[in-house]
Amino acid sequence: MTYKKHINDAQPSTVDEHFQLILDDREIIDSEFVEVTPDDLPDWFDEKLFKTGQEFYVRNLLGFAAGHITGLTAIIAVPDILEVLLFTKRNATFKLSYKRFAETLLLMYALLRSDIFAPNSKWFNALNVIRRRHANVNKRRVSRGLHGIYQKDMAITQFGFLGYIFVCPEKLGLARSTYEEMKGYNHLWQVIGHLLDIDDRINICRRTVEETTELCRRIQTEIIAKHLKNPRPEFLRMTTNIVHGLWYIDFSINEDSFLVLTYDLTGIKCWFHIKNTKPLSWYSYLNLKYRQTTMCLLNVPLIGWLLRSAFNLFLGLTYWILEYYPIVPILAFGKKDGQIVLYEKS
Repeated sequence: MTYKKHINDAQPSTVDEHFQLILDDREIIDSEFVEVTPDDLPDWFDEKLFKTGQEFYVRNLLGFAAGHITGLTAIIAVPDILEVLLFTKRNATFKLSYKRFAETLLLMYALLRSDIFAPNSKWFNALNVIRRRHANVNKRRVSRGLHGIYQKDMAITQFGFLGYIFVCPEKLGLARSTYEEMKGYNHLWQVIGHLLDIDDRINICRRTVEETTELCRRIQTEIIAKHLKNPRPEFLRMTTNIVHGLWYIDFSINEDSFLVLTYDLTGIKCWFHIKNTKPLSWYSYLNLKYRQTTMCLLNVPLIGWLLRSAFNLFLGLTYWILEYYPIVPILAFGKKDGQIVLYEKS
């Protein structure tokens, strides 16, 4: 395929117009899966900038993992996204939530670090797994007379992978990030979004870091925060399953501290704090402070470098074990449900 129009020219001219497009758009993604290859890269693909974005991720695995997991949890509060996830039933139990998030983390790990031009690259394998799943869910919903996956919700889902990284990098240990790193990560998601069938006009990665940050902040405050303040019961049940599922990856995760952290990154108080119905236990409080303190220390020059290096090694090993030898999930759920098979064709 050849793409003559640059993504910057396809998008609305201002952030306000772009945000309004996200609010109003009701176009759905394609229901037919079409495999993408290096030949489908857009004309505006910049290899150097793309690799800069990947290197930014690889150097900061902990901050990105925290930003991704909390971001993906936060967007579930958006009703249309919640409805689609409930339809798939992939978060109906602890076991299913573990599998969904393990697969998501590993697919992102492949997309954000693999060489896009390597022979039999994991990059395109991972991308096509995601495309296939989106197309299948879309087709099933449309066949049952339900609305498909909206382009606007694909754009909001992008927020889950980059929103907090742009809006509050200091809370994720990314305060010392350079402008070029942020620019590279912005371009990385322009390309990923494009190849995931997100229309260029609605892709939330705009022409500059400043504009992308401003758009993410609008999504954060006017969409995500709005629904997190008054979450649906289904969101709360799903969050419980998510945290219990993630426990098989991170034994230190705690439901209440995780929710408070997610709400804090969104810039609001947690729902049970708003309603004064449930104070944090001492363990949840200490767990929260441990996570927040760790992120804060990542911003300190020498200490941050040492911590970042240690966590990069630890998380790299964690992802490798999760993909090839997930011992704890296998013991808990059995080999069939505990083992992660990312690239099956069926």
